[in-house]
Amino acid sequence: MRILGIDLAAQPRNTGIVLLEPELEAELESAGNQPSDRRWRAVSPPEAATDEHLVDLGVAVDLIGVDAPLGWPIAFVDAVRAHEDRRPWPGTKDRRALTHRHTDDVVRDHGRGHPMSASADLLGHVAMRCALLQRDWAGKWGEAANRDGSGRLVEVYPASALRAWRLPERGYKGRSAEAGRARATIFDGLRGGTSRWLDAAPIRSACIDSDHILDAFVSALAALAAHRGLTHRPSTVEDHHCAVLEGWIHVPSVPLSGVSPTG
Repeated sequence: MRILGIDLAAQPRNTGIVLLEPELEAELESAGNQPSDRRWRAVSPPEAATDEHLVDLGVAVDLIGVDAPLGWPIAFVDAVRAHEDRRPWPGTKDRRALTHRHTDDVVRDHGRGHPMSASADLLGHVAMRCALLQRDWAGKWGEAANRDGSGRLVEVYPASALRAWRLPERGYKGRSAEAGRARATIFDGLRGGTSRWLDAAPIRSACIDSDHILDAFVSALAALAAHRGLTHRPSTVEDHHCAVLEGWIHVPSVPLSGVSPTG
């Protein structure tokens, strides 16, 4: 299995990508390791994160964790349709139902973070790019991925994952020296929590240099947690109904040390 983590931005230059993949058999044999000792490694592809490159990577991996909304609020979509049909606008002065999805409210209400709006903030541009990628991935895969994270595509939120793993979730964005030190602290925590199965050393410099690469690393690990059933999943009828249409943010439910590719 290969896992792709994407910190998606509106433009390729601000998009981070990290791959988690098992080491090659030849490398294991040359190191004297047995198959049961198989380790994984983290790499950051040097190519620009264009749509075309992300689509190609999506075909080459088995699991994708993407930091981007997979859909829009149901109420927002309904309101736009009503407005287009010249029917009365269904919104009220309280616009949260139009700006935030059910999963955003669940994350907030359970103290797991404060996701941005997929329809009213700059994140809307990211959501549109993500919708384009979902369309192109579906064309390669033969079908659209489930938006609830039950398949090969998982929506994640790095800040919530870091909070769940008791690592700093603030102060690591940007180019300041302080932000760089914060990224080093976060990376060392992630590396320590995965050291028994993952060699993350190849991406240390990239993660310290760029919060986008660090978020992509977190996204890949959070996707793995979701794949193993170690995240907070939809539980109510409303959760399931909204998740398949709007997307669902998978927040880890166990310590990072409990997340690995095998049992």
